[in-house]
Amino acid sequence: MNTFRTKILAAAAAAALLVGGGALALSLRGGDEPAPQTSFCWGSLTREDVSALTVEPRERYTSTETAVPTSRLSYCHVDDEFTLSLESLHSAESVWGTADEVAAESPVRAPIPGAPGWVNRTYAGVLLPTDCADALAEPAPYLQIQATNDQEDTWRDGALQTRMATVLTTAAERLTGTLGCSGPAPATPPGTAPPVIEREELDPARACGIEGFAPLKPSAAGFTQAATGGDFRLWSCAIGAGDDHRDSLVHFTVTQEPILVERHRADNEDRSALLTCAGRPTLVQVGHFFGLKEKPGRDDLRPDADLLTGLADAVAGQAGCERE
Repeated sequence: MNTFRTKILAAAAAAALLVGGGALALSLRGGDEPAPQTSFCWGSLTREDVSALTVEPRERYTSTETAVPTSRLSYCHVDDEFTLSLESLHSAESVWGTADEVAAESPVRAPIPGAPGWVNRTYAGVLLPTDCADALAEPAPYLQIQATNDQEDTWRDGALQTRMATVLTTAAERLTGTLGCSGPAPATPPGTAPPVIEREELDPARACGIEGFAPLKPSAAGFTQAATGGDFRLWSCAIGAGDDHRDSLVHFTVTQEPILVERHRADNEDRSALLTCAGRPTLVQVGHFFGLKEKPGRDDLRPDADLLTGLADAVAGQAGCERE
């Protein structure tokens, strides 16, 4: 068989894989040498985008990806650098639970500036516009990126979070354009992403950085918190007794992202409240971590009803909101 015929058959086989929804690998050139590729991950990323997430840029990159949509999960692997996955929310019952799924469970998660998503040490995730559910035939779609290379140094100074957030929102914006979603694409974040949140000592009279918020009984001591700070667009805080995040007792969230408010406004009324802040619907939620009864400091928490009322009142006082 001559070389020309071999190339034709190889191209036909690759096309068949794509149509069938199987894994699509790079075509080959000159034996085992990968051909240069200009676009990756369903055409949502360029070579320049891919190189932005690498520690040392490579001469060539290779990728493996499934077609979009295939099932509840479509994915794209780029060498050992990162994985981009397109998924659909399962049954997250709170904003905190949604964040755990979209951006992977983490005690040090922070919001992505300008986009409905979060970033942590090695993951970042962003919700796609609601109308994309029709194009993908799946409810509540989201895009997630995971850095699979070793970037221990770059996450500590926020560089990796900036790179992941930028590449993720770039891919989301281009992908929504390809899918023809009518809703607005996630905004590209500014040049810097927020630093990864670390635990710090909790001020009982100003818990989570909110004046007048006191979720603990007067006798409580030795508590720490991990709070995002900033405004209430995508705000969260977790508190616990001690410095170990595994001992976190309770988490608090405040969100003004329309896609999240709409999804979660009907959640458990005992742990959710809806405010109006400067004309924006603002959802406040309280939730407990798994295994609360076995964790130290659990008896120092105020009752659930007091936690929700206290948080809603403190947020309303700080942001000038009205309760609905």
